[in-house]
Amino acid sequence: MKPNALKVLFYATWRDRLLVFDEPDFPEVELQVPGGTVEAGEDVGAAALREFSEETGILPATRLAPLAVHDYRFSKDGTETCHRRHYFHIPLEGKRPATWLHQEMTPFSGGGPILFRFFWLSFDNARKRLGYGMEHGLPLLG
Repeated sequence: MKPNALKVLFYATWRDRLLVFDEPDFPEVELQVPGGTVEAGEDVGAAALREFSEETGILPATRLAPLAVHDYRFSKDGTETCHRRHYFHIPLEGKRPATWLHQEMTPFSGGGPILFRFFWLSFDNARKRLGYGMEHGLPLLG
């Protein structure tokens, strides 16, 4: 199946923890890792840096390390969809808050800003709690 969209997903780590978020205004949305959509004609690496900064409010000081590419297939409203996901690892350093709020100002859905609540989970907890198949690349972190 040809991908319907190219996505970038991030495993941002800090002190043996993984950065995840939920959406306080939409409690039915499952737990996720930061990520976003590669725009038409955009380089995947450039999209990764842009999306990570837009979603988290963090400009990483270290290089985003590519981990894997995976086709994620799912059915939504009776239509089969395929997202080609490019996974990246971003090791973060320095002091980090336990949790913070950040608004995504340019969501893929085209609507208004979306509020994200970020926090850290152990890798084992993240494997159990992440939604939408986003745990797929976690074994690559070791």
